Amino acid sequence: MEILCCAVILATACSSHNDRSSTKTDPNAVTLETLLSAPVPGLCRHEPGNLVNGRLPLQNPNDGFVEIYQRTGTDDSYAVAFGDVTGDGVDDGALVTECTSAEGAPYWAQTVQVYTVGAKYLGGVDLGHVTPNDDVVRELSIVDGKVEIHWLTPGPTDSKHDPRLRMVGSLRWDGTTMVLENVHKES
Repeated sequence: MEILCCAVILATACSSHNDRSSTKTDPNAVTLETLLSAPVPGLCRHEPGNLVNGRLPLQNPNDGFVEIYQRTGTDDSYAVAFGDVTGDGVDDGALVTECTSAEGAPYWAQTVQVYTVGAKYLGGVDLGHVTPNDDVVRELSIVDGKVEIHWLTPGPTDSKHDPRLRMVGSLRWDGTTMVLENVHKES
């Protein structure tokens, strides 16, 4: 009986450790709903504005778009992540944007934007300013208070539209802004 009880307690402890529902129930936590209507800075020569259902409304659709990147393949989920970035014990959120403009650039490099309580914008990074354009985020997570970004960028022999060089970096909240650090080739 004691062995069975210990096994149940261990299984419960493991599942609650990995289950983030306790912080997501906080009314101040950033959620997918929060990110789908979050304010975005000016991206791809578009004015700043608030997303509506994950997409920035534009007066003329021929001018391109700004939206939360949706991963294609098995799950078609939004490229978002949740976790405590500011150290206040409440989930913050990060999202990946993709966008185009009417000026002839079919796609710009993706960006990562970070938000806290009340959809307050903390900052972000345009991966095109870090590595060449046509960067694609492979994985986004929040681990130990940092937004971990894994992306592909064109290597020296890659086609501009077929990035294969694996990069990694993290965004850290310094109390004032998001700071990009530890950018390197993934081994």
